[in-house]
Amino acid sequence: MGVRYQVDELINSVLTAVLYYLAMPCGVLCGLYFGSMEQRRPRVFQVLRVVVFLPSLVFAIIYPWSQTKAIIKTHEEAFMVIGIYNLLYGLFMTVLVVVTLVRERKSCQINQRRFIAVYVLLPLWYWLLSIFPVHMLKIEKLYKLWQGNVLIIFGLLFYYLYLLFHKGIWGLRLNRQYFDWSEDKVQLPEDIRYIIHMLKNETAKLRLGTQFIRELGIPETEDELDILDRSVTHIEEFIRRSNLCSGDIQLEPECIDIKALFEEIAGELAEWKGTVKIEVEPDLSALYCDPYHMKEVLCNLAANAIDSMGEEGTLTFAAQRPKKDIVLLRVSDTGRGIPEKDLGHIFDFYYTSYVDYSHFGLGLAYCRDVVRRHNGYIKVKSSTEPERQGTEFTLCLPRGFRGGVRQKENDKSIDCRG
Repeated sequence: MGVRYQVDELINSVLTAVLYYLAMPCGVLCGLYFGSMEQRRPRVFQVLRVVVFLPSLVFAIIYPWSQTKAIIKTHEEAFMVIGIYNLLYGLFMTVLVVVTLVRERKSCQINQRRFIAVYVLLPLWYWLLSIFPVHMLKIEKLYKLWQGNVLIIFGLLFYYLYLLFHKGIWGLRLNRQYFDWSEDKVQLPEDIRYIIHMLKNETAKLRLGTQFIRELGIPETEDELDILDRSVTHIEEFIRRSNLCSGDIQLEPECIDIKALFEEIAGELAEWKGTVKIEVEPDLSALYCDPYHMKEVLCNLAANAIDSMGEEGTLTFAAQRPKKDIVLLRVSDTGRGIPEKDLGHIFDFYYTSYVDYSHFGLGLAYCRDVVRRHNGYIKVKSSTEPERQGTEFTLCLPRGFRGGVRQKENDKSIDCRG
Protein backbone atom coordinates (compact mmCIF):
# COMPACT_ATOMS: atom_id res chain seq x y z
CA MET A 1 0.00 0.00 0.00
CA GLY A 2 2.89 2.33 0.79
CA VAL A 3 4.39 1.90 -2.68
CA ARG A 4 1.03 2.49 -4.33
CA TYR A 5 0.54 5.64 -2.25
CA GLN A 6 3.94 6.96 -3.31
CA VAL A 7 3.14 6.27 -6.97
CA ASP A 8 -0.20 8.08 -6.67
CA GLU A 9 1.51 11.05 -5.02
CA LEU A 10 4.12 11.13 -7.76
CA ILE A 11 1.50 11.12 -10.51
CA ASN A 12 -0.47 13.81 -8.68
CA SER A 13 2.66 15.92 -8.32
CA VAL A 14 3.58 15.58 -12.00
CA LEU A 15 0.07 16.56 -13.11
CA THR A 16 0.18 19.55 -10.78
CA ALA A 17 3.51 20.57 -12.34
CA VAL A 18 1.95 20.39 -15.81
CA LEU A 19 -0.74 22.85 -14.67
CA TYR A 20 1.58 25.16 -12.72
CA TYR A 21 4.48 25.24 -15.18
CA LEU A 22 3.16 24.49 -18.67
CA ALA A 23 -0.53 25.44 -18.85
CA MET A 24 0.00 29.19 -19.21
CA PRO A 25 2.92 29.08 -21.69
CA CYS A 26 0.71 26.87 -23.87
CA GLY A 27 -2.11 29.38 -23.40
CA VAL A 28 0.14 32.25 -24.50
CA LEU A 29 1.19 30.20 -27.53
CA CYS A 30 -2.50 29.75 -28.40
CA GLY A 31 -2.96 33.50 -28.05
CA LEU A 32 -0.13 34.08 -30.53
CA TYR A 33 -1.70 31.71 -33.02
CA PHE A 34 -5.12 33.29 -32.37
CA GLY A 35 -3.68 36.63 -33.46
CA SER A 36 -1.93 35.03 -36.49
CA MET A 37 1.44 36.18 -35.13
CA GLU A 38 3.17 33.42 -37.08
CA GLN A 39 1.99 35.12 -40.30
CA ARG A 40 2.12 38.78 -39.36
CA ARG A 41 5.47 38.74 -37.53
CA PRO A 42 7.14 35.36 -38.08
CA ARG A 43 10.51 36.33 -36.58
CA VAL A 44 8.95 37.65 -33.37
CA PHE A 45 6.79 34.55 -33.20
CA GLN A 46 9.81 32.23 -33.55
CA VAL A 47 11.47 33.97 -30.56
CA LEU A 48 8.38 34.21 -28.36
CA ARG A 49 7.34 30.58 -28.75
CA VAL A 50 10.65 29.57 -27.15
CA VAL A 51 10.99 32.38 -24.61
CA VAL A 52 7.56 31.81 -23.02
CA PHE A 53 8.66 28.33 -21.89
CA LEU A 54 11.91 29.43 -20.22
CA PRO A 55 10.34 30.25 -16.81
CA SER A 56 8.74 26.79 -16.71
CA LEU A 57 12.17 25.27 -17.34
CA VAL A 58 13.64 27.28 -14.43
CA PHE A 59 10.81 26.23 -12.12
CA ALA A 60 11.29 22.58 -13.10
CA ILE A 61 14.99 22.78 -12.20
CA ILE A 62 14.52 24.55 -8.85
CA TYR A 63 11.37 22.66 -7.84
CA PRO A 64 11.36 19.21 -9.47
CA TRP A 65 8.08 17.91 -10.84
CA SER A 66 8.02 15.22 -8.20
CA GLN A 67 7.71 17.87 -5.47
CA THR A 68 5.27 20.40 -6.90
CA LYS A 69 2.27 19.02 -5.03
CA ALA A 70 3.87 20.02 -1.73
CA ILE A 71 4.87 23.55 -2.77
CA ILE A 72 1.62 25.03 -1.45
CA LYS A 73 2.37 23.83 2.07
CA THR A 74 6.17 23.75 2.26
CA HIS A 75 7.29 26.69 0.08
CA GLU A 76 4.77 29.52 0.37
CA GLU A 77 7.14 32.05 -1.25
CA ALA A 78 7.70 29.75 -4.22
CA PHE A 79 3.97 29.18 -4.60
CA MET A 80 3.45 32.95 -4.62
CA VAL A 81 6.05 33.35 -7.37
CA ILE A 82 4.43 30.58 -9.38
CA GLY A 83 1.02 32.17 -8.81
CA ILE A 84 2.19 35.59 -10.01
CA TYR A 85 3.88 33.91 -13.00
CA ASN A 86 0.60 32.20 -13.99
CA LEU A 87 -1.52 35.33 -13.46
CA LEU A 88 0.86 37.49 -15.53
CA TYR A 89 0.90 34.90 -18.32
CA GLY A 90 -2.90 34.74 -18.17
CA LEU A 91 -3.05 38.52 -18.45
CA PHE A 92 -0.62 38.47 -21.39
CA MET A 93 -2.71 35.82 -23.17
CA THR A 94 -5.91 37.79 -22.55
CA VAL A 95 -4.32 40.95 -23.99
CA LEU A 96 -3.30 39.03 -27.12
CA VAL A 97 -6.84 37.71 -27.57
CA VAL A 98 -8.57 41.06 -26.88
CA VAL A 99 -6.22 42.96 -29.21
CA THR A 100 -6.99 40.43 -31.94
CA LEU A 101 -10.75 40.82 -31.41
CA VAL A 102 -10.47 44.62 -31.60
CA ARG A 103 -8.34 44.42 -34.74
CA GLU A 104 -10.77 42.03 -36.46
CA ARG A 105 -14.01 43.50 -35.13
CA LYS A 106 -15.28 44.21 -38.65
CA SER A 107 -14.37 40.85 -40.15
CA CYS A 108 -17.01 38.30 -41.15
CA GLN A 109 -15.59 35.83 -38.63
CA ILE A 110 -15.83 38.06 -35.56
CA ASN A 111 -18.71 36.09 -33.99
CA GLN A 112 -16.73 32.86 -34.27
CA ARG A 113 -13.65 34.57 -32.81
CA ARG A 114 -15.61 35.94 -29.88
CA PHE A 115 -16.96 32.51 -29.09
CA ILE A 116 -13.45 31.03 -29.13
CA ALA A 117 -12.25 33.80 -26.80
CA VAL A 118 -15.04 33.15 -24.30
CA TYR A 119 -14.66 29.38 -24.64
CA VAL A 120 -10.97 29.61 -23.70
CA LEU A 121 -10.74 32.58 -21.35
CA LEU A 122 -13.74 31.90 -19.10
CA PRO A 123 -12.60 28.52 -17.67
CA LEU A 124 -8.98 29.70 -17.72
CA TRP A 125 -9.57 32.73 -15.52
CA TYR A 126 -11.90 30.81 -13.25
CA TRP A 127 -9.06 28.34 -12.67
CA LEU A 128 -6.44 31.07 -12.14
CA LEU A 129 -8.55 33.05 -9.65
CA SER A 130 -9.87 30.03 -7.75
CA ILE A 131 -6.39 28.52 -7.26
CA PHE A 132 -3.68 31.13 -6.78
CA PRO A 133 -5.31 34.17 -5.07
CA VAL A 134 -7.40 31.87 -2.84
CA HIS A 135 -4.34 29.95 -1.63
CA MET A 136 -2.16 33.03 -1.41
CA LEU A 137 -4.73 34.69 0.84
CA LYS A 138 -5.25 31.40 2.71
CA ILE A 139 -9.03 31.42 2.33
CA GLU A 140 -9.51 27.81 3.39
CA LYS A 141 -13.28 27.80 2.81
CA LEU A 142 -12.67 28.37 -0.90
CA TYR A 143 -9.89 25.83 -1.43
CA LYS A 144 -12.27 23.55 -3.38
CA LEU A 145 -13.75 26.38 -5.41
CA TRP A 146 -11.67 25.40 -8.47
CA GLN A 147 -13.80 22.27 -8.88
CA GLY A 148 -16.66 24.48 -10.07
CA ASN A 149 -14.79 24.78 -13.35
CA VAL A 150 -16.32 21.45 -14.32
CA LEU A 151 -19.76 23.09 -14.43
CA ILE A 152 -18.43 25.95 -16.55
CA ILE A 153 -16.79 23.56 -19.01
CA PHE A 154 -19.95 21.44 -19.29
CA GLY A 155 -22.02 24.59 -19.81
CA LEU A 156 -19.72 25.74 -22.61
CA LEU A 157 -19.83 22.25 -24.12
CA PHE A 158 -23.63 22.25 -24.22
CA TYR A 159 -23.61 25.75 -25.73
CA TYR A 160 -21.12 24.54 -28.36
CA LEU A 161 -23.43 21.64 -29.25
CA TYR A 162 -26.34 24.06 -29.48
CA LEU A 163 -24.41 26.20 -31.97
CA LEU A 164 -23.43 23.11 -33.97
CA PHE A 165 -27.07 22.23 -34.57
CA HIS A 166 -28.50 25.74 -34.96
CA LYS A 167 -26.02 28.30 -36.25
CA GLY A 168 -22.78 26.47 -36.95
CA ILE A 169 -19.36 27.11 -35.44
CA TRP A 170 -15.78 26.96 -36.78
CA GLY A 171 -17.02 26.15 -40.27
CA LEU A 172 -19.05 23.17 -39.05
CA ARG A 173 -22.76 22.63 -38.65
CA LEU A 174 -24.61 19.46 -37.79
CA ASN A 175 -27.90 18.97 -39.55
CA ARG A 176 -30.55 16.28 -39.17
CA GLN A 177 -32.25 15.25 -42.38
CA TYR A 178 -34.86 12.63 -43.24
CA PHE A 179 -34.35 10.55 -46.34
CA ASP A 180 -36.09 7.62 -47.95
CA TRP A 181 -33.64 4.79 -48.59
CA SER A 182 -36.30 2.20 -49.35
CA GLU A 183 -35.34 2.01 -53.02
CA ASP A 184 -31.92 1.24 -54.43
CA LYS A 185 -30.50 3.60 -57.03
CA VAL A 186 -31.12 2.30 -60.52
CA GLN A 187 -28.17 2.37 -62.91
CA LEU A 188 -28.50 2.17 -66.67
CA PRO A 189 -27.23 -1.29 -67.76
CA GLU A 190 -23.87 -1.34 -69.53
CA ASP A 191 -25.30 -2.99 -72.65
CA ILE A 192 -27.87 -0.21 -72.98
CA ARG A 193 -25.07 2.36 -72.78
CA TYR A 194 -23.31 0.54 -75.63
CA ILE A 195 -26.49 0.54 -77.75
CA ILE A 196 -26.97 4.26 -77.15
CA HIS A 197 -23.40 4.93 -78.26
CA MET A 198 -23.92 2.83 -81.37
CA LEU A 199 -27.19 4.60 -82.23
CA LYS A 200 -25.49 7.98 -81.92
CA ASN A 201 -22.90 6.99 -84.54
CA GLU A 202 -25.49 5.49 -86.89
CA THR A 203 -27.85 8.49 -86.74
CA ALA A 204 -24.95 10.75 -87.70
CA LYS A 205 -24.48 8.62 -90.84
CA LEU A 206 -28.21 8.73 -91.61
CA ARG A 207 -28.19 12.54 -91.30
CA LEU A 208 -25.37 12.81 -93.81
CA GLY A 209 -27.11 10.35 -96.16
CA THR A 210 -30.48 12.15 -96.16
CA GLN A 211 -28.74 15.50 -96.58
CA PHE A 212 -26.83 14.20 -99.62
CA ILE A 213 -30.00 12.79 -101.23
CA ARG A 214 -31.82 16.11 -100.69
CA GLU A 215 -29.00 17.94 -102.44
CA LEU A 216 -29.56 15.73 -105.50
CA GLY A 217 -32.94 17.41 -105.87
CA ILE A 218 -35.07 14.34 -106.61
CA PRO A 219 -38.72 15.41 -105.98
CA GLU A 220 -40.01 11.82 -105.67
CA THR A 221 -37.89 11.22 -102.53
CA GLU A 222 -39.07 14.21 -100.44
CA ASP A 223 -41.81 12.36 -98.55
CA GLU A 224 -39.55 9.43 -97.72
CA LEU A 225 -36.75 11.80 -96.65
CA ASP A 226 -39.16 13.61 -94.33
CA ILE A 227 -40.05 10.29 -92.72
CA LEU A 228 -36.36 9.46 -92.31
CA ASP A 229 -35.65 12.89 -90.80
CA ARG A 230 -38.45 12.50 -88.28
CA SER A 231 -37.17 9.04 -87.33
CA VAL A 232 -33.60 10.30 -86.96
CA THR A 233 -34.82 13.25 -84.88
CA HIS A 234 -36.74 10.85 -82.66
CA ILE A 235 -33.67 8.64 -82.17
CA GLU A 236 -31.49 11.68 -81.45
CA GLU A 237 -33.94 12.86 -78.81
CA PHE A 238 -33.94 9.35 -77.33
CA ILE A 239 -30.13 9.44 -77.19
CA ARG A 240 -30.12 12.92 -75.64
CA ARG A 241 -32.53 11.96 -72.91
CA SER A 242 -30.77 8.65 -72.25
CA ASN A 243 -27.44 10.42 -71.83
CA LEU A 244 -29.06 13.01 -69.60
CA CYS A 245 -30.50 10.27 -67.45
CA SER A 246 -27.60 7.84 -67.37
CA GLY A 247 -24.70 10.28 -67.19
CA ASP A 248 -23.08 11.41 -63.96
CA ILE A 249 -25.08 14.46 -62.95
CA GLN A 250 -22.77 17.23 -61.77
CA LEU A 251 -24.48 19.79 -59.58
CA GLU A 252 -23.58 23.47 -59.47
CA PRO A 253 -25.80 24.60 -56.58
CA GLU A 254 -26.64 28.18 -55.77
CA CYS A 255 -29.26 30.09 -53.84
CA ILE A 256 -32.44 30.48 -55.91
CA ASP A 257 -35.83 32.10 -55.43
CA ILE A 258 -38.37 29.26 -55.43
CA LYS A 259 -41.34 31.43 -56.33
CA ALA A 260 -39.43 33.04 -59.21
CA LEU A 261 -38.56 29.58 -60.55
CA PHE A 262 -42.22 28.52 -60.40
CA GLU A 263 -43.26 31.72 -62.20
CA GLU A 264 -40.63 31.18 -64.90
CA ILE A 265 -41.92 27.69 -65.62
CA ALA A 266 -45.54 28.91 -65.55
CA GLY A 267 -44.61 31.59 -68.09
CA GLU A 268 -43.33 28.91 -70.46
CA LEU A 269 -46.72 27.17 -70.21
CA ALA A 270 -48.65 30.27 -71.33
CA GLU A 271 -50.02 28.55 -74.43
CA TRP A 272 -51.69 25.85 -72.36
CA LYS A 273 -55.39 26.60 -71.82
CA GLY A 274 -55.58 25.24 -68.28
CA THR A 275 -54.96 27.02 -64.96
CA VAL A 276 -51.56 27.26 -63.30
CA LYS A 277 -51.46 27.97 -59.56
CA ILE A 278 -48.41 28.90 -57.47
CA GLU A 279 -48.52 28.45 -53.70
CA VAL A 280 -45.44 29.38 -51.67
CA GLU A 281 -45.41 29.87 -47.91
CA PRO A 282 -44.74 33.53 -47.00
CA ASP A 283 -41.63 32.82 -44.93
CA LEU A 284 -40.12 30.51 -47.57
CA SER A 285 -38.41 32.15 -50.50
CA ALA A 286 -35.05 30.50 -51.11
CA LEU A 287 -33.56 27.11 -51.78
CA TYR A 288 -29.96 26.01 -52.30
CA CYS A 289 -29.91 23.75 -55.36
CA ASP A 290 -28.73 23.40 -58.93
CA PRO A 291 -31.07 25.76 -60.83
CA TYR A 292 -30.66 24.05 -64.21
CA HIS A 293 -31.38 20.50 -63.05
CA MET A 294 -34.11 21.58 -60.63
CA LYS A 295 -35.90 23.45 -63.42
CA GLU A 296 -35.57 20.38 -65.66
CA VAL A 297 -37.16 18.24 -62.96
CA LEU A 298 -40.09 20.61 -62.45
CA CYS A 299 -40.59 21.01 -66.21
CA ASN A 300 -40.63 17.22 -66.62
CA LEU A 301 -43.28 16.88 -63.93
CA ALA A 302 -45.31 19.75 -65.40
CA ALA A 303 -45.16 18.24 -68.90
CA ASN A 304 -46.38 14.89 -67.56
CA ALA A 305 -49.18 16.63 -65.69
CA ILE A 306 -50.36 18.49 -68.80
CA ASP A 307 -50.23 15.29 -70.84
CA SER A 308 -52.45 13.70 -68.20
CA MET A 309 -54.97 16.59 -68.11
CA GLY A 310 -55.17 17.51 -71.78
CA GLU A 311 -56.33 21.00 -72.76
CA GLU A 312 -58.07 21.80 -69.46
CA GLY A 313 -57.26 21.29 -65.81
CA THR A 314 -55.38 22.80 -62.88
CA LEU A 315 -51.62 22.51 -62.47
CA THR A 316 -50.31 23.55 -59.04
CA PHE A 317 -46.75 24.37 -57.99
CA ALA A 318 -46.39 24.55 -54.22
CA ALA A 319 -43.56 24.97 -51.71
CA GLN A 320 -43.70 24.64 -47.97
CA ARG A 321 -41.33 24.11 -45.05
CA PRO A 322 -42.78 21.62 -42.53
CA LYS A 323 -39.53 21.70 -40.55
CA LYS A 324 -36.78 24.26 -40.30
CA ASP A 325 -34.32 22.51 -42.61
CA ILE A 326 -36.72 20.66 -44.92
CA VAL A 327 -38.44 22.06 -48.02
CA LEU A 328 -41.23 20.26 -49.86
CA LEU A 329 -41.81 21.14 -53.52
CA ARG A 330 -45.07 19.81 -54.92
CA VAL A 331 -46.33 19.51 -58.49
CA SER A 332 -49.95 18.35 -58.63
CA ASP A 333 -52.58 18.08 -61.33
CA THR A 334 -56.22 17.21 -61.85
CA GLY A 335 -55.50 14.70 -64.62
CA ARG A 336 -56.63 11.15 -65.07
CA GLY A 337 -54.20 9.78 -62.49
CA ILE A 338 -51.78 6.87 -62.60
CA PRO A 339 -53.16 3.34 -62.26
CA GLU A 340 -52.05 1.60 -59.11
CA LYS A 341 -50.37 -1.18 -61.10
CA ASP A 342 -48.07 1.41 -62.74
CA LEU A 343 -47.09 3.36 -59.62
CA GLY A 344 -44.34 0.92 -58.68
CA HIS A 345 -42.68 1.23 -62.09
CA ILE A 346 -42.94 4.88 -63.10
CA PHE A 347 -39.33 5.60 -62.02
CA ASP A 348 -37.93 2.65 -64.00
CA PHE A 349 -35.84 3.36 -67.06
CA TYR A 350 -37.81 3.26 -70.35
CA TYR A 351 -41.10 2.51 -68.60
CA THR A 352 -43.98 4.50 -70.08
CA SER A 353 -47.70 4.01 -70.60
CA TYR A 354 -47.61 6.14 -73.77
CA VAL A 355 -47.12 4.68 -77.24
CA ASP A 356 -46.26 7.89 -79.15
CA TYR A 357 -42.86 9.19 -80.24
CA SER A 358 -42.56 11.91 -77.59
CA HIS A 359 -42.39 9.72 -74.48
CA PHE A 360 -39.36 7.56 -73.71
CA GLY A 361 -39.88 6.57 -70.07
CA LEU A 362 -36.76 8.47 -68.96
CA GLY A 363 -38.07 11.70 -67.43
CA LEU A 364 -39.06 10.40 -64.01
CA ALA A 365 -35.88 8.34 -63.66
CA TYR A 366 -33.92 11.53 -64.31
CA CYS A 367 -36.05 13.44 -61.80
CA ARG A 368 -35.38 10.90 -59.07
CA ASP A 369 -31.63 10.94 -59.78
CA VAL A 370 -31.43 14.74 -59.56
CA VAL A 371 -33.38 14.86 -56.30
CA ARG A 372 -31.18 12.16 -54.79
CA ARG A 373 -28.08 14.09 -55.83
CA HIS A 374 -29.49 16.92 -53.71
CA ASN A 375 -29.67 14.50 -50.74
CA GLY A 376 -33.45 14.35 -50.98
CA TYR A 377 -36.11 12.00 -52.25
CA ILE A 378 -39.22 12.08 -54.44
CA LYS A 379 -42.56 10.40 -53.84
CA VAL A 380 -45.85 10.24 -55.72
CA LYS A 381 -49.50 10.07 -54.74
CA SER A 382 -52.14 9.45 -57.37
CA SER A 383 -55.76 8.46 -57.78
CA THR A 384 -57.85 7.43 -60.75
CA GLU A 385 -61.16 7.68 -58.91
CA PRO A 386 -63.40 10.38 -60.46
CA GLU A 387 -64.13 12.26 -57.21
CA ARG A 388 -60.42 12.75 -56.35
CA GLN A 389 -58.70 12.22 -59.65
CA GLY A 390 -55.17 13.53 -60.06
CA THR A 391 -51.49 13.08 -59.28
CA GLU A 392 -49.13 14.80 -56.87
CA PHE A 393 -45.33 14.55 -56.92
CA THR A 394 -43.50 15.72 -53.81
CA LEU A 395 -39.80 16.58 -53.74
CA CYS A 396 -38.36 16.48 -50.23
CA LEU A 397 -35.15 18.51 -50.13
CA PRO A 398 -32.81 19.74 -47.39
CA ARG A 399 -33.25 23.51 -47.44
CA GLY A 400 -29.57 24.23 -46.84
CA PHE A 401 -28.25 21.25 -48.87
CA ARG A 402 -25.57 19.87 -46.47
CA GLY A 403 -25.53 22.73 -44.04
CA GLY A 404 -26.52 25.67 -46.17
CA VAL A 405 -24.59 28.33 -48.01
CA ARG A 406 -23.46 31.74 -47.06
CA GLN A 407 -25.54 34.53 -48.42
CA LYS A 408 -23.76 36.52 -51.08
CA GLU A 409 -22.86 40.01 -49.96
CA ASN A 410 -24.48 41.57 -53.03
CA ASP A 411 -27.71 39.56 -52.66
CA LYS A 412 -29.76 40.72 -49.69
CA SER A 413 -33.11 39.53 -50.99
CA ILE A 414 -32.48 35.79 -50.67
CA ASP A 415 -31.20 34.04 -47.57
CA CYS A 416 -30.56 30.30 -47.70
CA ARG A 417 -29.26 30.03 -44.16
CA GLY A 418 -32.63 29.64 -42.48
